[in-house]
Amino acid sequence: MRTLRWSDYATTDLLEKELQKGAVVLGDGDTVLGLLADVSLKGVAKLDHIKKRFKKPYLVLVHDHKKALNLIDYDEKQFFQIEKLMNICWPGPVTIIFKAKRTLPAFMKAEDGTIALRVPDHVPLLQLLERFDGLFSTSANSSGQDCPRTIEQVDEDILHDVSCIVRNDVHEDAHGALPSTIIDCSMGNSVRVVRQGVFEIGQLSDIFGNKCIE
Repeated sequence: MRTLRWSDYATTDLLEKELQKGAVVLGDGDTVLGLLADVSLKGVAKLDHIKKRFKKPYLVLVHDHKKALNLIDYDEKQFFQIEKLMNICWPGPVTIIFKAKRTLPAFMKAEDGTIALRVPDHVPLLQLLERFDGLFSTSANSSGQDCPRTIEQVDEDILHDVSCIVRNDVHEDAHGALPSTIIDCSMGNSVRVVRQGVFEIGQLSDIFGNKCIE
């Protein structure tokens, strides 16, 4: 299997081609080892096969706030609060759940009409995301199994189903000890902590005060 380095000049072009043709990529990022796929029915089907899970939406990585806002439903009163939340959390290890735009296809949304988005704190991955409206992302493990911290811990069946591996440089610090923090702001003026991860929730008090629910 081909292994690429994020730092190599040709990597972004190669990954773009692989993802556009429907392949799944395994790689390093700013949190746990992850799988990347195109935001399409084909991408969902491939991730479902690899993860052995179904009818559960995947996180969508986006390049910036503008691309995130294109995917969510909000009114004028909510805009400044959402923008402030994005400024505090992104780029970084925080997945935010929003109300999804009604026109989005069902495979991008949860049954309750929400979508999970994140802008990663990883320059080469952001360069790749600049070429897409978004990419599906999920941890590199089968449903119910522990997340691997190294490539050597990734299940052989998963390695068989990905087209290539993309790695950080050897000298870079590993960020994979904890997954992203997940917060849900789809309910209006409050935020709910779904999963505590790398990001310290206390930073959200500037926006929500005591409305932040652990």
